[in-house]
Amino acid sequence: TKDIDAGLYCNPYLLVDKGEGVLFDPGSVLDYEYVIENIKEIIPLSKLNYVVLHHQDPDLCSAVPLLEKENVDFKIITHWRTKVIVNYYGIKSDYYLVEENDYILKLKSGREIAFIPAPYLHFPGSIVSYDKQTHTLFSGDLFGTMSNSIDLYADENYEEGMISFHQHYMPSNDILRPVMETLQMIQINRIAPQHGAIIENNVQHYVAILKDLECGTFLD
Repeated sequence: TKDIDAGLYCNPYLLVDKGEGVLFDPGSVLDYEYVIENIKEIIPLSKLNYVVLHHQDPDLCSAVPLLEKENVDFKIITHWRTKVIVNYYGIKSDYYLVEENDYILKLKSGREIAFIPAPYLHFPGSIVSYDKQTHTLFSGDLFGTMSNSIDLYADENYEEGMISFHQHYMPSNDILRPVMETLQMIQINRIAPQHGAIIENNVQHYVAILKDLECGTFLD
């Protein structure tokens, strides 16, 4: 999905495990019809058990009340700091707060999704999600970019746009570095950001770039 004027692509992701669905960052009211039709092509809405909100921006979660009108019974997975804000969208679903559940979601099959705090990147309650089975990081705004490209996968030109995006939207290297150091200790096969393209090649190279990036308050 895309904000045409801003060059901002928004990427919802659907994980399906033995018929159980987890939707990451479902999108905005502008893109709802497109997103819901794609979900229905993959699984029945009755199998959608969880919706993960990495933070509270309208481009990633304002569609939740529309999804609730489909009479789908799912839980909202997020941090309590994010819950305080997203309540104002009129969300009625029950919450699964990560800090109350050891930052882990265990699906019926035993598959685990871990949640890693990413505070102030770029909201106080920001988290990222890590699928332990496929070693996929659903990274929210981190590793994203604003671009007019519609490529699904990152190419050799992705790095420049990613750096610019983080320079403008992330508060400082002091905030960014500790999260990148945590990610360096994890096996990551691919990064699926909320904006931009999926990173599958040389993943830790991109982590290293952000670990040392001067951004936000450190820029002139």
